[in-house]
Amino acid sequence: MDQQTLTDDEIVSAVLAGRRQDFEILVQRYSGKIIHFITRMSQDRDEAQSIAQEVFLKIFQNLPYYRKENNFSAFIFKIAKNMTLNWLNREKRTVLFSRLLAWEFNKAPFRQEPPLVSHHEQSERDGDIMRNLRLLPEEQRLALILKVYLEFSYKQIREITGWSIPKIETLISRAKSRLKKNIQLQERSREVVYTARKK
Repeated sequence: MDQQTLTDDEIVSAVLAGRRQDFEILVQRYSGKIIHFITRMSQDRDEAQSIAQEVFLKIFQNLPYYRKENNFSAFIFKIAKNMTLNWLNREKRTVLFSRLLAWEFNKAPFRQEPPLVSHHEQSERDGDIMRNLRLLPEEQRLALILKVYLEFSYKQIREITGWSIPKIETLISRAKSRLKKNIQLQERSREVVYTARKK
């Protein structure tokens, strides 16, 4: 049978039955997504590669505990999330995301008809987003990454984080509201300063 037609659960069963080399199929299947996810969490591409290697080692070690219910993606992303957060805590790094929600500010509920902005204005807005994302509580930030950037469903986020769907919805709603309010205040502040300078 073509390896590409095998389900994740079938590959896991083969690995647990002794075909350890088949684990490489899972690595090839998910390494790009895992590295991309970790990079967005850590903002460090080189470190993401290193963490990803540890993640796949951890996945391999934990295969006996995986319940084969066609949710292997949630299983591995949960491990990746935990290991990345552990790294962030150990290194005391601040997570910065330059354009995570940039597109959100160009559509409802943030703007109905987004005006054209200059490169300088866009750079200022990107900076505002970065600074305010950094200040978000960790759970709100993680929920936004999973939902907005990676476009995971609420069910997938629930499987990865263990949070209830109402909690996920609340986290995302509060994060967006907080970002919107803070960025609007910063924009108004800049407008006041700019107007004062012109006088």
